[in-house]
Amino acid sequence: MQAQSRVLVIGMDSADRALLAQWAGEGRLPVIASLIERSGVGLLKSPPALGDDAAWASFATSLSPGRHGRYYHKHLEPGSYRTPWFRDHHFAHAPFWQTLSDAGHRVGVLDVPKCPLGRIRHGFQIADWLVHGRDGETRSVPEPLAADILHRFGDDDTDRPGSSEYICGLPSLSHETQRVFMKRLLAGLQQKREAASELLARGGWDLFLVVFKESHCVQHHFWHLLDESHPAHDPHLIERLGNPILRVFHELDRAIGALIEQSGPDTKGIVFSDLGMTANYTADHLLDEALLRMEPDFPAMLRGLYRDGVRIEEKMRSRLLPQSERSFLRGMRRAYQVDHNEISGAIRINLAGREPSGRVLPGAERDALCKELAADLMELVDPDSGERAVDRVVVTDDAFPGERRDHLPDLFAVWRRDRPITGLASSKIGEVRVNTPEYRPGNHIENGFFVSFGCGEDTSHRATEASIQDIGPTIAALLGGALPDVDGEPIPGIV
Repeated sequence: MQAQSRVLVIGMDSADRALLAQWAGEGRLPVIASLIERSGVGLLKSPPALGDDAAWASFATSLSPGRHGRYYHKHLEPGSYRTPWFRDHHFAHAPFWQTLSDAGHRVGVLDVPKCPLGRIRHGFQIADWLVHGRDGETRSVPEPLAADILHRFGDDDTDRPGSSEYICGLPSLSHETQRVFMKRLLAGLQQKREAASELLARGGWDLFLVVFKESHCVQHHFWHLLDESHPAHDPHLIERLGNPILRVFHELDRAIGALIEQSGPDTKGIVFSDLGMTANYTADHLLDEALLRMEPDFPAMLRGLYRDGVRIEEKMRSRLLPQSERSFLRGMRRAYQVDHNEISGAIRINLAGREPSGRVLPGAERDALCKELAADLMELVDPDSGERAVDRVVVTDDAFPGERRDHLPDLFAVWRRDRPITGLASSKIGEVRVNTPEYRPGNHIENGFFVSFGCGEDTSHRATEASIQDIGPTIAALLGGALPDVDGEPIPGIV
């Protein structure tokens, strides 16, 4: 196969495929509409039950989460109860663009979220500039490039954790902050478009890859405007802001068209999103209490003391014992909740030989507990509606085998998303209700979309479904090569 001179790949972070299809069909997104008309649109499958951290890590490495080990922005350490933040050095596998660079291809990579900074021999990479949920400070290869980009185009002013500029991470926005947020989102999109255009114009590249974050952030905060059944739906806000999600998607459509046109007629490429979005209905805040009530040997009279003790112990661990591997209270349980995106409740088995105070034996005892918990979770209902609260339970051993499987939770309870969940109830746990924390109106659902361009007009054999792990191998094939030891494969009909 002859290598192509150029491959352009553009990501739209968490852009919901149903919205894209609707607005493209209505003529509101003419560039996306033209790509769909020429190549058809495909469903891009993301790791089941998981959010953007796992999806982007699978994109970057072309591996399942059981092999790359990233399921969230925190991670689990076997042999410990600690959950430190996931950083570049926790990746055991290089991103696919490093492999392509090592093979002699000149690559340009701008702002792929939740991924490591590669060792780039030919080209450049900029990480954590205008992304949702930075892993660290803006950095680059070569190193001076990040400072130059920040100096000439400016820093992120909606998404810097730990600063006053982390508007996207807020659970809700005042009317004034909504206007500021939209103004800054659109300005940031323009910043990214101009920087990408300038870097693209330098030429000499074989692969140019850029991801835009704005679709992610705007859907988190304004999803309720599109959903008339949402409790926070405000029909007057669209009058004030002019449908914020459509405005951002329209500007993204323009940016994509400009970059494709600039890249030249001989360029082949892919436009894709990693995930979708819908109303942020979840029972994450109820799960650990439900799990506690599923413990057969935990007296009901001690639950209140346990909950108070957990809060005290967590404060002590964060302030006095940050490196402690032990947790006296977690060690009392068979299973407990660990941090995760609200898309699904993440559950860790307190496994002997893996956790410092493990109570459950590996093998048959662990398997039996997983089966028991999965059945108990599927029996949970919302006490107000009587409807099932859990859509399905994903078991890590089945879904994500691999050498880093123990860095992931053991079970994921995927919440139903068609209505708010007001409580949890079953014959085993009784009824659980707690004050609902404030969540952003929109949150992730599985699966994104992909379209291609410049890859031939015969779409009769083009895949209508692929995995996000397949994008990297597809790019490598377009460049005349292959990626070794990955889980993905080239998408039929694009190569």
